[in-house]
Amino acid sequence: MLITGILIFVGLMAVGVPIWLTMITSGTFLSIFLQGLPPSTIPLLLFSSLDSFVLLAVPFFLLGGNIMAYCGPSRYIFAAIDSYVGHIPGGMPFATVLSCMVYAAITGSTTATIVAIGTIAIPPMIEAGYPKKFCTGLMANSATLGQLIPPSIYMILYGAMVQENVAVLFISGVIPGLIIGFAMAFLSAYIAVKQKFPLRPPAPKEVRRKALIKGLPAILMPVLILGGIYTGIFTPTEAAAISCVYSFCLAAFVYREITWENFKVAVRSSVAATSMIFIIVASVILFAGPLTFAGIPQGLTNTVVSYGMSPNGVLILIVLIWLVFGMFLDPLPIMYLTIPVVLPALKHFGINLIHFNVLCIISMQIAQVTPPFGISIFTVSGIFKESLPNVVRGALPFLFLMIALLPLFIFVPWLSTFLPSLMRR
Repeated sequence: MLITGILIFVGLMAVGVPIWLTMITSGTFLSIFLQGLPPSTIPLLLFSSLDSFVLLAVPFFLLGGNIMAYCGPSRYIFAAIDSYVGHIPGGMPFATVLSCMVYAAITGSTTATIVAIGTIAIPPMIEAGYPKKFCTGLMANSATLGQLIPPSIYMILYGAMVQENVAVLFISGVIPGLIIGFAMAFLSAYIAVKQKFPLRPPAPKEVRRKALIKGLPAILMPVLILGGIYTGIFTPTEAAAISCVYSFCLAAFVYREITWENFKVAVRSSVAATSMIFIIVASVILFAGPLTFAGIPQGLTNTVVSYGMSPNGVLILIVLIWLVFGMFLDPLPIMYLTIPVVLPALKHFGINLIHFNVLCIISMQIAQVTPPFGISIFTVSGIFKESLPNVVRGALPFLFLMIALLPLFIFVPWLSTFLPSLMRR
């Protein structure tokens, strides 16, 4: 029955059935014929998998970020940063990555970051003479920083899976997120200087001052969210709800650019993204249950132990598997299919789950940009009407940079665990 269920999964994937429907179909088959569960329990399993207070943060963070993206406030983040660094060699791409880093601390959504920063940053870069493939490739990579710099949707889902404190997971991504973000920013500036992309004149001091004052309320949103979490004023889920209120107040009363039409777009986008995330989460949990019942996680642990692998060897093996999966699957199915299977092995080898969290998120960032099915490159290609091959060519230097930095985070766990260790003292 197990082999048949897996063949159903592979067969449906091969003919292009959506991943969530593939996993529900094969998961239902395995639950009934392998576990012996009655068919009436399948809907209960699907809905109960989403019965989590932590998961409530997902739609709130998405809505807060989409209000910032569609209703005005996000444009002032880029304008403020660009006014200060846009004139230096490679300054516009540098400002784009920095803006993505700031916006990453507002929402954990890659798509929202592409809409919020990309639609503001890419047109002026193209007008200034930057090649479109470079601009879109840079955006496809830097938009993924929202998965590592808190708050992160993927970290919320990871925390729900491994029963880890989400606030601790959030702060574990700060140092790695800054390292990758600034590495991308300097690489983009280096490419711009090497290829002699055009320069702009410096913005006048008065323009800078006004841009900073105008952008400051939006830039301070991460301070409110993260400051509230780490001072203990509110939980991550409550912080997500507050982000909605704050972003709405900015759009309605500070910048006064919210309209019924753009607010509806923000809500629709949030509902669509939440629905996609939750149906994938429910379907993968349904599919993973029979695998656990069949003893696959325990079998994997025994196999790894029998080969005498070290903890770092286990991490390298898992990361390599993720990189391969990232070429064919979206990040959420990868996480929910692999983490429950490898969790017993992680515990057996004493691998820190906070350190593992950072490796997981960086690997999922890479999966979002890895051709041929990286969701970030498809999104950028669709929004900015650039051919997929050109987006991929522009994205490759930054993709290789993230892959090259992975060993640093594997072999130096301190980068992931230092800030969480301070929280737990």
